[in-house]
This record gives sequence, C-alpha cells and structure tokens, in this order.
Amino acid sequence: MSQSNAENGGIFINGKQQVIELLQKMGASDKAKLLKNLRVRNPTLAKELTESCLSFESIWDLDDECLKTVVSQVQPAILGLALSLVHVKNQRRALSLISRDMALKAFDILQKDLTGNRNECFRAQQKILELAINLQRNRIIQFY
Repeated sequence: MSQSNAENGGIFINGKQQVIELLQKMGASDKAKLLKNLRVRNPTLAKELTESCLSFESIWDLDDECLKTVVSQVQPAILGLALSLVHVKNQRRALSLISRDMALKAFDILQKDLTGNRNECFRAQQKILELAINLQRNRIIQFY
C-alpha cells in the first residue's frame, strides 16, 4: 500500500505483527508446523517470528530435555517465584527435572504467600524466558 493511500485514510497493515499475534494464539503443534515450513524458505524470518511470539507459557511446549536445560540454569529462588503463578502440573514437571536440592529450595519459595509479590513473580518469569531465548539463539534448545 502506498504512503499517499495510507495518508488518505487507507489502512496500513503491519504483516509481521499480525503474524506474531496469530502465532501467539495458535496451538503448539500448528505453530511448530508453520514455523518449520517457514524455516525452510526463510530461516531469518522464522527465527525472528519464533522469538517474537514466545512467552513464559511457551516454555511448557519444550520437551523435557530442553526444559531441564532451562530450569537447571535458574537460581532456585527465581524458579520458585516464577512457578508460583503456573499450574501445579507444570510446577511438578519443572521441579522433577532438576536436582532434589534445587527443587526443595525452589519449593520452599513456592510455598510462601507471594500474593504481594506478583511483580517479582512476573519478573522471574521474564528472566527465565530471556534465558530460554538466549539458549535458543545459541542453538542449545529448540522451540517449535
């Protein structure tokens, strides 16, 4: 669409942002299939879209080996804070993948009343997501 058309009341479409929003709403298997096909044609765009559509919830789509790689590199206090906001099933999964000592320390944090510390919990989740994205950039783990 031309610039003059956009100035005259036309609609400017940001295709990349719309694809990111679509990917965020897709299921893991459909997202994986789409990104895999895109990776064949345009690896750079696939990498950029993958990173842009990731959220903390995306780490639960990782297989156990990749998830273990992520959570084993996180301090137990940060892991406990981050896990306090997720479903018990995912808490158990994450804690079962790390050493017993680390899991107990994270579980101690998890058991505390963290209702007044929601911002810290979200920051802990963001820190774990950033770690996971860096691990993907270094080709240590693979999303989708």
